[in-house]
Amino acid sequence: MKYLMGVDEGTTGCKAILFNENGKQIASTGREYPSYYPHPGWVEQDINEIKDAVFTCIRDTIAKSAVNPQDIVGISHSNQGITMVLLDENEQPVFEHTIGWQDLRYVDMLPELEKEIDKDEYLKISGMQFGTYNIPVLRWLQKNEPEKWAKVHRICSHQDWFLRQYGADGYYIDEGCTNFLSMARMSDNEWDERLMKVFRVTKDMLPTVLHNPGTKVGMVTEAVSLATGLPTTCKVCLGNLDTNCCAIGAGANEVGTQVLIMGTAGVSIFVTDKNGLDPNGRITVRTNPGFGNWQNYIMTNTGASAFRWFRDAICTFEVATSQLMGVDRYDIITTTASRSKPGANGVVALTCIQGSHTRKKNEKARGTFFGINLGTTKADIAEAILEGICFEMKDIMAMNQEISGEIKHVRLCGGVAKSPLWSQMFADILNKSIELTDVAELGALGAAMCAGIGAGLFSDCNDAVAKCVKVTKTFKPDDSKREQYEAVFKDW
Repeated sequence: MKYLMGVDEGTTGCKAILFNENGKQIASTGREYPSYYPHPGWVEQDINEIKDAVFTCIRDTIAKSAVNPQDIVGISHSNQGITMVLLDENEQPVFEHTIGWQDLRYVDMLPELEKEIDKDEYLKISGMQFGTYNIPVLRWLQKNEPEKWAKVHRICSHQDWFLRQYGADGYYIDEGCTNFLSMARMSDNEWDERLMKVFRVTKDMLPTVLHNPGTKVGMVTEAVSLATGLPTTCKVCLGNLDTNCCAIGAGANEVGTQVLIMGTAGVSIFVTDKNGLDPNGRITVRTNPGFGNWQNYIMTNTGASAFRWFRDAICTFEVATSQLMGVDRYDIITTTASRSKPGANGVVALTCIQGSHTRKKNEKARGTFFGINLGTTKADIAEAILEGICFEMKDIMAMNQEISGEIKHVRLCGGVAKSPLWSQMFADILNKSIELTDVAELGALGAAMCAGIGAGLFSDCNDAVAKCVKVTKTFKPDDSKREQYEAVFKDW
């Protein structure tokens, strides 16, 4: 039996999961790491803290698995998007911290950029909503940190940076990260001269675009082998942006599939056979890597990260209890929420705590609670947070459906898929059956499937889906709760 290492490097934490060649999870380790908020709206991270966490997780997962490391034949990476690592000519980070994809310091640069490229022209070239992702932060750095910017020799996503750390022989980027860097053509996912000029970047600063998930780009180095336990015979293979790895892991190869991804952001991906642009620019149109069709993509800026904020800011008792009991802290919080009822006894939460990308797109939007009174309990607030996140996903999924067409089935992925309460809430609020696969961590599975392609275990993404993806549970809407949630959604 051969094994594959899938790394899911997210915004708030990472997981390294070992799978066998049939997609069965063998062992897993996860770690969290911090983000830093030096000013309101700013989000930064330390790339070396993230690397240390990733390497530690790989090492611990191999140790837990008890497999022979020599049987691990491939590693691939699912990365948060799009957080850039800016390197000098010696391949060292120019800035102490990377600027996170949730960072909003660029907002004031948008009027200046609009003088150089029209929103409609930008949409036609890139398929992207203007100003949705934080690539304009490059212009902010050029204006506010000119001395440091002058040292920037290379612009990396976390995909090409981590592949290079594992042992890639150059800097290689996947189609998803290329799309999110916002300087590529939608038509062929190659760098566009017009867009590079707008952001004052040259092609030699950018990684090489590879179009096939799983492409072998190198071998694990001796240093990485010593640090992680991976063998030097392990192939380093092109992965994908986290949402695309989730789509691969969910088996999203069929037109009409809706994938809901509840990570730090909340994401709606609709698989379609058309690359038609939304004239209102509400969605991003991009390729569905490995499957030969297209994705209509829309996201919230905060999905499960709003739940993490609630955990860290308010649920210190539940966190301490979980540590004493040795259970998942989120399970205790969702159990608390279950003591309330649909509608949270009148409490409504707006969870757009780092900007809104729903129908009322507003980068400066912030979260709040309505309806709190002297009888409000922590259970009501927890229920309202869960409902608010689901309502925001309902809103963006409805927008996606208006543009994309009829949904055949919905697959849910992310940590929320581990919670029966939350999975059922999604079914009730969306009024759709929710399918779960036998692996909850689809980002890591998608990365492992990419590694399997590069290692020769699968011929392509469709072959990997046929061998690794299994739908094992379906949550159907409860009509009585659906009607209650629909009434609350109107208030929301």
